[in-house]
Amino acid sequence: MKTIIVNIATALLILNRVAAEETQTEPQPVSVTLSSVVANKYLFSASGLELSRDPVVQTDLYVNFRNGIYADLWASRSLKGKWDDGGLGNEIDYGIGWNGTIKGLTAHIGVTYFDEPKSFAFGAGDILYSHVRIGNDFKHLSLTLGYENLTPLPDSGFQGGNIVSLTASKTFPLWNDKVTLPASLSAVYDSGTAGSERGLFIKGTAGVNWNATKRLTVNLLSVSYFIREKSDAMFGTGVTWNF
Repeated sequence: MKTIIVNIATALLILNRVAAEETQTEPQPVSVTLSSVVANKYLFSASGLELSRDPVVQTDLYVNFRNGIYADLWASRSLKGKWDDGGLGNEIDYGIGWNGTIKGLTAHIGVTYFDEPKSFAFGAGDILYSHVRIGNDFKHLSLTLGYENLTPLPDSGFQGGNIVSLTASKTFPLWNDKVTLPASLSAVYDSGTAGSERGLFIKGTAGVNWNATKRLTVNLLSVSYFIREKSDAMFGTGVTWNF
């Protein structure tokens, strides 16, 4: 039921924004972000579940419209084995959603189709992922309350469930913003999604970014860590282009 509510809310928001856009005569500009990261392994960002212990290349194409609607195409490719070998390091995700503000609070709502482990075999073992995040920016940090739902499709092999989190985040600028140090820390409750243990845990991120130009950012180092019954960390490096 929660998944249905999230999906309906997403559809209503998108339809409302599209209708508003159609009443305007001037075309809306589009921003495009392309990023690619090489990581030592693949840990699921929501729970820390290890999907691949082999190195991966993960690439993201993100298209955002001025009205807040976005489309996201994300892919993971294991550096070991073949693309269609059924390994969980190989995955394609198709996402759609909306970013904006609601009564002064930042809002992010979206639905993503996880196409895995056999990419392009739609419906066979895949997962529908829905999420809502509401946040506020304070003087020294940002706080975000998040809700995530995983609904497995038939023959997925994974169990569904819900994840609730409270995240504190901050970006530290250095040398006139030429270098930034983003960091976050989250308290998370996992109902037991995708084979994880039910309960509370801590997760966080940290990184070092070099803003080489206005459009090119080099991610010198990033780390995502999870402190739970089986603690783990994922390290990566990559680049981001903004068009």
